[in-house]
Amino acid sequence: MKIAILTLNPGIDRIIYLDTPTRLGTLNRASRNVISQGSKGANVSIVLKTLGADPDYYSFTGGVLGGLLEEFTEKCGVRSHFVKTACGVRTNTKIIDSGGLCTEFNEAGGPILPGELEALLGRLFSGDYDIAVINGSIPQGVEKCVYNRIIKHFNAKGAFTVLDTDGEALRHGLDARPALIKPNLRELAGILGIGEEALDSEEKVLSGCRELRKKYGCDIICTMEQRGSVFCGSEGEYYVGTAQVPLCGFSGAGDTYLAAYLYKRYVARVDPAASLAYAAAAAGAKVALPGTGLPTALQIEEIYKAGITVRPAK
Repeated sequence: MKIAILTLNPGIDRIIYLDTPTRLGTLNRASRNVISQGSKGANVSIVLKTLGADPDYYSFTGGVLGGLLEEFTEKCGVRSHFVKTACGVRTNTKIIDSGGLCTEFNEAGGPILPGELEALLGRLFSGDYDIAVINGSIPQGVEKCVYNRIIKHFNAKGAFTVLDTDGEALRHGLDARPALIKPNLRELAGILGIGEEALDSEEKVLSGCRELRKKYGCDIICTMEQRGSVFCGSEGEYYVGTAQVPLCGFSGAGDTYLAAYLYKRYVARVDPAASLAYAAAAAGAKVALPGTGLPTALQIEEIYKAGITVRPAK
C-alpha cells in the first residue's frame, strides 16, 4: 500500500508554558518552552511510520526552521521529499498557562513562488500511490483552489484521496470529490454555513455529515474532542467514544486519529468499526502525552485493548 502525504504550509511548533494564568497587555514569564515539528502532514506521516506503514512525505523546507523540520522527519524514519523555498518555514506558537488554557498564534506561511510549487507537485505527481493525503492550510502565494487540482489528479489515477483542511481550501477541495474528509466541529460548521453551537449533539453532527455526503459523495469523519467522533460513509454510520485518559496535550490528536484510521482500515484491512475504535484509542494516547509528542504503537494498543465504544447510528 503506497501512501503519499502532502503539506503545503509546514511549520515548527513552539510551545511556551506559563506557571501563571495568561495576562493580556503585560509581561508573562515562561517557565519552559518546547520546539517540535508542527505540520499536520508530518504528524500523519510519523504516526503511519510508527504503526508499520512506509509513507512518502512531500513538503517545503528552507532556512534554519526548515532544517529542524527535516531533522524531525529523518529522525522518525519518514521518507521525505522537500523542495527548498526562499521564504523558509513558518512558526506556530502555542501558549499554555497554569490552568491549561491554550492560546495559539499561527503565522500565515509563504509566500511560495510558482516555480517552487510546481517543483513540489512535479515530484508528487511522478509517483503512483494508492492513498493520497492532503493536509493543512494553504500558504501565501498559492491559489486556494490548488487542492482541487491535486485531488483530481489522484482521482484520475484511481487513488483514495483524503482531504484534511478547512475554510475556502476545503470548499474548493470538496468540488473535486475527495474520498474522505476529516473536519472537526468548527470546520464542519464552517462548511455547512452554521454556528458551531448548532452542532450540540451527535445526532445533529451526523445530520450535518449526511448533508455533506449527499452533496459531495465523500466519507466523513468529524472529530469532536472530548465528545468523541462521528463517521458517515459508504460503509455505515457510527458514533465513536473517547478514551478515558489524562488530558495533557491536544495538539496533533486529530492527525493521530486520521493516521491510525487509515492504517487500520486500508493497510491492515480491519473492519470500519474496529478501525474507528483504534483511531480513537490513538487520539487518546496522543492526548495523554504532554506537548506535541506522538504516541508509540504500544501506547495506542494499550488504550485500544481497554475498550472504545463504537455504536452504529440509527
